[in-house]
Amino acid sequence: MLLREKGKKDAEPVGMHWDAAQAALRAGTHEVVDTAPSSGEPRRVGEESRGDEPDLEAMTRADLDKLAADRGVDVSKATNKADVIAALKAA
Repeated sequence: MLLREKGKKDAEPVGMHWDAAQAALRAGTHEVVDTAPSSGEPRRVGEESRGDEPDLEAMTRADLDKLAADRGVDVSKATNKADVIAALKAA
């Protein structure tokens, strides 16, 4: 999840894992970034630029499979989570 410090519209977005992001939002220190930083276009859910690469190791196999499908990466021959991660990193 992309967040930035609350009240700082020019602050660089920071990628956080779900639990950390929820804690920051509850604490009131950060707000959700709802547009792509460079273009100003709305960011689709699940769409990250390569600079905002999610922590693949922390994701479940199902989440990795969905991410691969979203990116058009064929993981049909992947037998485990490590294979999916390798395919995503290679793409």
